[in-house]
Amino acid sequence: MKNLRTAYRFRFLLLLILLILLALGSFWLVQVMNKHTEDSQPKAARSEPDYFVEHFNYVQMSPSGLPRYNISGDLLTHNPVDDSFDVQKPLIHSLDKEKPPMNLRANSGKIEDNNSKVHLYGDVNADRPKTPKADNFHLKSEYLLLLPDDDVMQSDKPVELTLGQSVLHGTGMDFNNSTRVLKLFSKVHGVFPPTPR
Repeated sequence: MKNLRTAYRFRFLLLLILLILLALGSFWLVQVMNKHTEDSQPKAARSEPDYFVEHFNYVQMSPSGLPRYNISGDLLTHNPVDDSFDVQKPLIHSLDKEKPPMNLRANSGKIEDNNSKVHLYGDVNADRPKTPKADNFHLKSEYLLLLPDDDVMQSDKPVELTLGQSVLHGTGMDFNNSTRVLKLFSKVHGVFPPTPR
């Protein structure tokens, strides 16, 4: 009788150990499967900026290796979702020797499409000093789209332009700094001083 009890205890203990090993093995298998599933799923895109640079200044080069323009500002923040940059207090200076120099500043900006589009927001000012071939140029607006590869500025907001002694106001603008062709699209009025005789 004592041997029979010992045999039952031994079988029960063996069965209990087997069930514990089976439970641990199942738990381990679930963990391995979950880890494999997490690794194979695409990671969620980051929505927060991944880096920033304070008091930056960089120069954009042309395909021929010559400097075209430089952008500086108080803070540059990179957005990984769309690979764009937010800029506080941007300053843009054209460096192309073959085109009239242009300087732009604004309260904030956004650089997109591999530096081919620069959006400027808030108290936007663009200045081109007088040259032997052209009068001084000053532009003021609340928004400006700069296409630096084409040397073009566009706006769909009201703009104020000063060309030499002439002052123009309008809503919507397209200006090509290379060809010096200016287009205003609506609500245009201006003041043109008389030409000296």
